[in-house]
Amino acid sequence: MPLEIVAKDPATIKAIKTALEADSLFVKPIIKEGTNRIIRTSIDEPKQLLTKFPDVEFREYQLDLSKKGQSVHGRDILSFHREYFSSYIKDLKILEEELLFYLPTKYSIYPPMLLFNNSEKKSLLHEKVQQFFTNYNIDRTKYYKHLLNDFAPFKGLEIIAINKPILEEDTLRQPHNLQLLYRNDNRPLNEFDDIWCQVIQNEIIQVWNPMYTMFSRGNIKEKKRILDTFKEVENNDVVDLYCGIGYFTFSYLKLGCRNLFGFELNPWSVKGLWQGFNANNKFKPTLNNGKCITTKLHRNEGEYCHIYNENNEMSNQRLQEFRDQNMAGELLKIRHINLGLLPSSQQGWPVAILLLDNHNNWGACPLSTLHIHENVSIQDINDGSFIKQTLLKLHTLGASRYQFNSTHLEKIKTFAPDVWHICLDVDVTLAPTLT
Repeated sequence: MPLEIVAKDPATIKAIKTALEADSLFVKPIIKEGTNRIIRTSIDEPKQLLTKFPDVEFREYQLDLSKKGQSVHGRDILSFHREYFSSYIKDLKILEEELLFYLPTKYSIYPPMLLFNNSEKKSLLHEKVQQFFTNYNIDRTKYYKHLLNDFAPFKGLEIIAINKPILEEDTLRQPHNLQLLYRNDNRPLNEFDDIWCQVIQNEIIQVWNPMYTMFSRGNIKEKKRILDTFKEVENNDVVDLYCGIGYFTFSYLKLGCRNLFGFELNPWSVKGLWQGFNANNKFKPTLNNGKCITTKLHRNEGEYCHIYNENNEMSNQRLQEFRDQNMAGELLKIRHINLGLLPSSQQGWPVAILLLDNHNNWGACPLSTLHIHENVSIQDINDGSFIKQTLLKLHTLGASRYQFNSTHLEKIKTFAPDVWHICLDVDVTLAPTLT
């Protein structure tokens, strides 16, 4: 059964509601109960709820299947399904037991796609859901059309799909398990290459193909932190060792970096980045030598963003080539190196140190910051062992040439129960004997 939160402190209500809405887990309305407020969710696993809100009081609640009214145009998908399927079966108790408990309640909207979460307990592919459609002779295509045309939050969307986990062994992080259920253009459900989703975050448009490239809405928090915190990027250089579709690339460009060098293995991510350059209008991308995308702002002369569709182990050579061809060998001012790969970016740590060794002008840029993304257990975060081990590994790689100082650990989002996606900021300076 779904869970509701008992909010005893009024100051927490807005934060809880906002966090639930961000993941499409909020079920309105908020109910007054004495001095408390009851915030309903579509979460039915206590562990999942406590991962998001560790200190809240919660309880199960029963869906009220007797109420009818304005739900079709509201934001509650449970109520929408109740009303739609009650035209096929009048017994609301049977409807609840045979169908509603098994329908997904969590989804993401990535125009033009509606992407439902998938689990063993709740899925449009659940055997109970399939059996219900068969028993009551329900036309799936008609249902999908109704969902997109008549449920207000989904109006204007064109595709319905189900999300499934990315395979851990896939180094390109491609969500091949995604399954299309419906397209309103009548094209085959096994055709994906023409699907480009987009969202706007921090006034930046990001574009990706959902079959070949992952996207995480939760990264908006880290993108905003970069924009708000690291103004010193302006007129300095940045290396993005796992640039993907430009998760953080666009943030650095918006801050006004002098040069940005991005590396990405997945060709579909690079295609999405190209689409993002065009969608944001400020950029004029060009393809050089069939391998490197370079781009510039309309108001600027020269190309200053360089995206390479290759392993970041080529970065040392590419930066040297750039310096030789464009700067007469002059060193760069590498203020930030972003290492945004999950579950671990450790492959890129020695690459980052090598770039600082060979390409940073420490006189002009005496401080460089590594942004290290990892999935880390909450225990290793709380007891400090993750930071300690990370600094030890970096010191080993730096071979006493550098000082490493951790300045901030940002918990971005939960990756699994008791596991957080974090970003650790580590400032790198020359060791005192080398300054």
